[in-house]
Amino acid sequence: MDDQNPKRIDTHSGYSFSDERAIIRRRQLTEAADFWNISVAGAWLHYVSLGGELTEYELDAYLHEAYFLAPYQHDILAEAVNELIDMLPPPPRAPLSDEPGL
Repeated sequence: MDDQNPKRIDTHSGYSFSDERAIIRRRQLTEAADFWNISVAGAWLHYVSLGGELTEYELDAYLHEAYFLAPYQHDILAEAVNELIDMLPPPPRAPLSDEPGL
């Protein structure tokens, strides 16, 4: 393995991908889930409903950088988190004095 361009091969899928890109994707996914207070249990339940194959424990380990996923499984998890975010109501906003109905 070249130290300048490390590659990892997922033994389950045979995919080879850059560690750096995978780490960035995982961190951004974790940041989004944390920002919106999406629980691991909630993310896992939705992830499994979309066809994800991880256990809740493995998903938690992935989010805490202790487990590695194939890109396909990461994409299912990202889709699950994005769908959960889309289901949230918009945050409340402060009304202006000239808004109708006030």
